This record gives sequence, structure tokens and C-alpha cells, in this order.
Amino acid sequence: MKKLLPLLFFVLTLSLSNISKASHMMGGDMSYQCLGKGKYKITAKIYRDCRGIAFNSPSFGVFAGTNGGNGCGSSGMSISRTGIRDVTPRCSTASSPCSPQNTYGTGEGIEEHTYEVTVDFNASPLSGFVNKSTCCEVTFYIGQCCRNGAITTGPSGNDFFTTFMINICNIKKTTNKCNSSPTLSNAPIGFLCCNQAYYFNNGAIDTLDYDSISYRLANGLQGIPNNSITYSSPFSSQWPMTPYCVPPTTIKCTPNPRTNPPRGFYFDTANGDVIVTPTKCDEVPVLCIEQTEWRKDTAGVYRVIGKTRRDMQLWVKDDCGYNKSPVINGPFSYKVCEGEKICFKVKITDETFTPFQTTPDTVLGKWNAGIPGATFKVVDPKAREKEYEFCWTPPIGSASDVLYSFTVTATDQHCSPPANSIRSFKIKVNPKPTSKRRYTQLKCGRFAMEAYNTYAAVSYSWSVRDTLAKELFYSSK
Repeated sequence: MKKLLPLLFFVLTLSLSNISKASHMMGGDMSYQCLGKGKYKITAKIYRDCRGIAFNSPSFGVFAGTNGGNGCGSSGMSISRTGIRDVTPRCSTASSPCSPQNTYGTGEGIEEHTYEVTVDFNASPLSGFVNKSTCCEVTFYIGQCCRNGAITTGPSGNDFFTTFMINICNIKKTTNKCNSSPTLSNAPIGFLCCNQAYYFNNGAIDTLDYDSISYRLANGLQGIPNNSITYSSPFSSQWPMTPYCVPPTTIKCTPNPRTNPPRGFYFDTANGDVIVTPTKCDEVPVLCIEQTEWRKDTAGVYRVIGKTRRDMQLWVKDDCGYNKSPVINGPFSYKVCEGEKICFKVKITDETFTPFQTTPDTVLGKWNAGIPGATFKVVDPKAREKEYEFCWTPPIGSASDVLYSFTVTATDQHCSPPANSIRSFKIKVNPKPTSKRRYTQLKCGRFAMEAYNTYAAVSYSWSVRDTLAKELFYSSK
């Protein structure tokens, strides 16, 4: 037995070493664009830890069924890589930590691998799912072994899969028989600074169809069709990491994003905002956000037409120095009538970490151009804390129950690393109030006024002015 122990130890050590080298998966997401006539262009993005092995030849395929299942069968398919880029948050003067590309054992960084393919529902295997009520949910997946061995909240070494679902039956029930998924315009910022507020938003935009989007925290996947990753107690998809809580005896305290620093793990199901102050300085959690698309059918009933997700590995760092995250100030919600111009300013502030930080940080901002036709311009380019003005005139006919949205990203110039914050802004566009008016001349210098065929007016008031609209003669209550 003693002679076997060194061999057993060697085998165990070799196995753990292989897992460590292979564990390069840091996350991924998928999107699709409708090309018409049953064809869709699929784009998958995989995020690789640059210290792990190279990423090549992922598994890619499709299955269909109901309630997330694969009752209609599954098929493997091919997909081609079209690009690799370094998305590590770093200062402009810093070199890429992921050089050379897709190489084992380089620096601490994140590499984005893009894969693309065009699929056709008129051809096999997808044609086998069409016009079958039990095969409405068609799900595409991409994956590979293994999740990063550094993950501390449970799923270390689990397989990695990410998916998107398109409901081909519900799309047929709507006026628009085509659907393109939301595009996630903001790269996943995987590095967090310990005891520093983290503000993040995927920046999901749908400027092709303007469908309604809801958000939820979902389980990461380690198998198809819906095999969840393993979370160690007390962690889960809803409580994925250790946030700042008072008292610090639980990770499930009531979230409050308005405190300084933010408390608890806050997630906004209406816009996808994530706000948290990480306090465990060596924690490596997994965060998975699912976007669900809704569209009215011909009867006016909202239907689920698709789901996409982003699976992210986060890395809490304790080497950020004395710094505080930039703050994007609200309000974050506005209303306007179509045809009327709306302008508001977005102020970015960055508090100096006194007395340890002697030089205040300059901050820069950018937006994701989530609303076509709008402008986003800096007020004073020389100011340390920037202010930006957003302006937009919603065209007539753009009124909608679905809110228009965009995100703003703020980055300080603290090197290294810089701190980033991302927040979402929403605008509700209401119909332009209209009516027809009738005036009747009465005796003794009086006249009567009547409004009819009013549209989009819950209430209204009368005002009577001169022809130049300068002098007010009468105003109703």
C-alpha cells in the first residue's frame, strides 16, 4: 500500500494541474439577427481567461421542445470563429495582457472570441421543428470545458454552456414575423475592486424591433438542456457573491443601491442594473443575467418571443489602490411626448479617496448610442468631473408602451486599474395630444369652446390668448 501512495499522489497532482490549465472559461453570450425567409445570423461571444489554455473548437448545436426542454431532439452544428480581441479594463497606456492572442500562460486579462454562423429554418435540422406545437422553443447553445478553477462560489471546474431561445410559434402570432435579439453593447467587466462600489449594465438594446425586455438572474449552465452549475452554500443565482451588509452576518441583506457604499446585492429586473459593493477580497463568483423579449400578438396580448443570456465570471481584486468608483448621477427615468424635444444632463462625479489619494481622478464618459437620432455631447471637455447633455426629439409615431433606453459608461483615469461604472437611462414616449376644436360666437361679446375627438389626453385645460400668443385673456382650472 505504501508503494502505491506516491503514484496516487502523482496522478492526483497531475489531474489537478490539468484542470487548472484547462479552466479558461470566463463567460459568454449569444445573439441573433433575422435575415428574412427563415434565415438567421447567429453571433456567439466567449470570454477566456488569458492565463488558461487556448480556446478552440467549442461545441455548438440546437435543440427544441417546451419549457426549456429538448423533447424534439437535438443536433450538433458547426460555427466559425471570426475574431479575437482583448477586452481587459486597463489604462490607455497599459499594454495588452493577452499577448500573444489565445496563448496559454499570458497576463491577467480577458479575451473575447467571436463566432458566427447563418442558419436556415427551411433546411435540416431546423426544418424539423417548424409547424409543430411541441417544438416552439428552439434553443441554440455553445460551450466547452471548463469553468475557471479559481471560482470560489461552487462551480469551479464545471463545464460551461450558454444559450439563446427563439419561440418560432409566438413570433408567427405577431404582425412582425421576424425577430432579432437584443444586442449587448457593453463588454462584461469581469474585474471588481474589493470594498469599491460596482455598477454594471449589459446595455441590451433592440433598435431593430423595439420589443419589450425584462431581466432576471438565472442559473449558469454546465449541461444541456438546462443542467445548472453547482453553487456552494449560501450562494445561488440570486445571491451570487458576498456584498456589503450591515451587520455582515449574511449575504442576503435587503439591497439599497442609494447608500454610500451600496448595500446588498441589487439587481433591477426592469433595466438589468447590477449594483454591489464586494467585501470578500479573494472572491471569484459567477453571475448570469437572462433577457426575455416580449411582443404583442395580433390580439394585443404580450407573448414571449425569445430569451438570451450572458454568463459572467467576476473577479474581486484587492490590488486596486486607494480609489473610489465614479458615480453616474440620476434621475434615470424621463417622459416626453412624441414630436417634442427632450434634453437633460448626465453628471459624472468621482470622489477623492482622502487622505490617501492626493491627486483627484479625471473621469470620461460615453454612451452606447441606444437611441438612434439622439445626441450625447460633453458640456466641458476640460472639466475633471464631466457633464454630458442628452438631446432627442422622438418622431411622430414613436409613442410606445415599451421604454426607450441607453446606457452611460464612466471611467476614471486611475491607473492601474481604472474604475468603471455603467448605468441605464429610460425614456417613456407618450402620444402627442391632439383634438378638434369648435368655437361658437355668442351674444354680448361671449363665445363658447368645445373639444372633441381628443386623443391621448387624460385631462386638459383651456387658454385664450391673442394672435401672437403673448397676452393671456383666460385660463380654465
